[in-house]
Amino acid sequence: MPNEHWWNADFDLALQPGRDPSCDEGLQIQVRELALHALIAVKADDSILLFEPPPEDFLRYLKNRGIEMPEISLFPEVRSGFQFRPYGWSPQAIALKGRYDRPVASPSLEAVRRVNGRSFAHRIEREALACTVPRGAFASLEELRALLHSEQDRPQGWVVKTEHGNAALGNRRLRAQQLENADVRWLSARLEQGPMVLEWWLQRTEDLCTVFNVTADGRVKDFAVHEAIHTVDGGFIGALYDRTTAVPAQWHEVLATTAETVATALLHEGYFGPVCIDALVWSDCGTARLRPLVDLNARRHASEGWRHLADLWGGCLYGRFFSVRKLRLPPTYEEFENALGADAWDPVTRTGAIATSPLWLEGPGNRRRPRKLSIVFQGRSRDNVFAMERRFRQVFEK
Repeated sequence: MPNEHWWNADFDLALQPGRDPSCDEGLQIQVRELALHALIAVKADDSILLFEPPPEDFLRYLKNRGIEMPEISLFPEVRSGFQFRPYGWSPQAIALKGRYDRPVASPSLEAVRRVNGRSFAHRIEREALACTVPRGAFASLEELRALLHSEQDRPQGWVVKTEHGNAALGNRRLRAQQLENADVRWLSARLEQGPMVLEWWLQRTEDLCTVFNVTADGRVKDFAVHEAIHTVDGGFIGALYDRTTAVPAQWHEVLATTAETVATALLHEGYFGPVCIDALVWSDCGTARLRPLVDLNARRHASEGWRHLADLWGGCLYGRFFSVRKLRLPPTYEEFENALGADAWDPVTRTGAIATSPLWLEGPGNRRRPRKLSIVFQGRSRDNVFAMERRFRQVFEK
């Protein structure tokens, strides 16, 4: 049975008690834009559910580069004979699945909310993985100050995280035990949404992502690991799928064991379905160490589209998000290709750079730039694709 995919990118925020992201018009514009980034994640015989049609010139651009497009359904219409596959099981997704002829099984909203909470992952780290990085939960500034007061001084500091959040938007680094005024303002607003957690800040040297599915009987299926690219503050900006080299064996083994541990814990809570786990390698006085469970996300992973292309093309693929406000972009895809020069996509070697999200968006009487641009750099090695990224930035960054 073909699938109909819905990229509800506000999934994490929708899990916050009492919050309905659909009431935030600005956020919904961002969510609708992000849905277009998932076009490349969907197979040609499947469908993707969107709130507005993709620009025709963008679809032609992808088709001319050999990327097949899926069927497109425009909300509120759905392909009721297809199998519904959301990005994550938010309240809206659980309600929407009832519009399909054969609704798929899904975990309860309560289970989804519990297992996506930072405190749930911390419990697994402390109890099953014997990790000392999680330092505790707090529901007020006074409780946080007490936690910090009980800590030894750390030159690298700490990080606080909201119970539900994504892309490091609910994170803040604390560099000292004494809270600054800016820290207090930031924390006060977030604590109104519920408890938060405290962790040690680690000097990351590499980010990894483990993806798999938990079956209804708790087995790990479709296990895979790829390298993630983050900002220094931990914000996700890209992913590297290098088919020419493998993840170090010692990391791969620990990540596989961690996936089994997490799957058992998820099944106990009543969750089954897609999972992605953020992990990091950090430097401990010059010794590389792995933290295999940094964040647990009981949903699909944001770089799924890039993985789809990497599986098709092999080699080394680097997918990267850019903030459009920092770029000088030409008005047409032809000019964009010309500006790429020798790095423009070569259909014979299947190497080069491709925009995998639109340069422009169309609205009623309004042509505008999106907030984010997704670029794929496809080459022979990691050095090759990172060199392409550097040249891209030299050409297009302001």
